[in-house]
Amino acid sequence: MVHSARLRLMFVLAVVSLTLLNATALTAQEVLTNESVMAMKKAGLSDSLILAKIRTSPTKFDVSTKGLIALKGAGLSDQIIEAMVSHPGTPGSAATPAPPAATAAPPAASSTSPRETIFHLADGKYVELRAAVSSIETNVAFFSSSSELVLKGKKAQYRVSEKQPVFYSAWPANEAPLVRLKRGDDHDDRNLKISSGAFHPFGGTQKMGVRSEDTIDVESEKDSRGLYKLTPKQPLPTGEYGFVLTFGMASGASGRVFDFGVD
Repeated sequence: MVHSARLRLMFVLAVVSLTLLNATALTAQEVLTNESVMAMKKAGLSDSLILAKIRTSPTKFDVSTKGLIALKGAGLSDQIIEAMVSHPGTPGSAATPAPPAATAAPPAASSTSPRETIFHLADGKYVELRAAVSSIETNVAFFSSSSELVLKGKKAQYRVSEKQPVFYSAWPANEAPLVRLKRGDDHDDRNLKISSGAFHPFGGTQKMGVRSEDTIDVESEKDSRGLYKLTPKQPLPTGEYGFVLTFGMASGASGRVFDFGVD
């Protein structure tokens, strides 16, 4: 009888664990709309929090003229509205963007007005990389789960030919690590694993963050402008790469990836 009761208890705990995992997976697939963004604004969430949510979520925004006027009337800032318009999940935003512009020199970093971007030094000119917005996809199996940052397209628009390209970043290497992105096997995307774990009725383990095997070691040097000069220590093989903005946290919480490809 005791053995039977123990088996029943383990079965109940297993069902509860799977239910919680499925609930987590459904939450991860939440699709943002104009109404949900306006609700976050009405609830008093800061612009930075709303932007982070937009950058890391699937979306279905109405960015027609009428929709934009409604967003502005709800008190949303131009920065939030621009993020909604340019989000990859927004209809009309999938058009090929203009190529990055080159400048003679990047502006100096400033504590009051930092230039939050990354530049590639190409032929003596600084090319500003455009941040791609990733989504988070969570896969749940029996007593296990994993999450990935996913970028649309198997190749980045911006390509470099150097095997050890030089970049200038507003963030140090630990806040925007350089990683190699894996091309999707079955989908038109690139991805980076950011969590994995196993669960069972009496405990489990969960690993969070960019894996060491996906990280590229770089030489880092801060210059007089307050920018970090980042150079891969070893030549980069042909493939897809990106600087994942983590702000030093466990995973790519911002959802911003400054991606590029090496040909």
